[in-house]
Amino acid sequence: TNNCIQCNTQFGEYHCSTCNLWMSMEERPYHCEHCGFCRVGGAENFLHCHDCGMCIDKSLYTNHNCKVGKYKSNCPVCQEYLFSSRSASHEMPCGHAIHWDCFRQLAAHDSRCPVCKKTAETTERMMPTWNAMAAGVSLQPVPPELARVVNITCNDCEKQDDARAWHFLGVQCRNCSSFNTVVDRIVLTGEEAHDFLEALALRNPNRENSNNDSGNGSGQQSRRRYHRRRSNHT
Repeated sequence: TNNCIQCNTQFGEYHCSTCNLWMSMEERPYHCEHCGFCRVGGAENFLHCHDCGMCIDKSLYTNHNCKVGKYKSNCPVCQEYLFSSRSASHEMPCGHAIHWDCFRQLAAHDSRCPVCKKTAETTERMMPTWNAMAAGVSLQPVPPELARVVNITCNDCEKQDDARAWHFLGVQCRNCSSFNTVVDRIVLTGEEAHDFLEALALRNPNRENSNNDSGNGSGQQSRRRYHRRRSNHT
């Protein structure tokens, strides 16, 4: 009951007899029968998704990424159980969930999902940053003695690309424009790498800026020529 049986004093503005909960209406609590306990934020603002097993903001419900059990896991930053947490959750483009406050703190120093390492922001939001990084790469050439030819994999689109020019700012994926790439293998270093990249640029001036798959055309032919040359020297 929400009232004293002796004097009829009300204990709380909000009372849930199922959860045995008394609280003020400041956080606009409501009981979700499907979740099995009370949540905050106002029942009129949320719809329960039976696939996700969670109450979803109505403004996000139509386009949200359904994933069974997505919220029945710990926040990858603070490790609090997301399903029963009273803190707001945020869904990253990769589909993983995280506390909104934890996401904001994470985004201050890392733009990747802590679980799968994909970019935690949308492509539209990241494109200005990637364009600025690409401009930085073109304005700051790597000295010949520090040059490297590398094979990379993009964490975002999962495409692999071979015989790329390494840069300390990062190597941009030519398939999705992301800089969220990892070096799988260092193929050449130093002056030898510089000479290889110079020769490759002369044969195909637009190769580094092309969005075509490097597995076709002159890139693949150049790698074959390079491997034959390496074989003749060993």
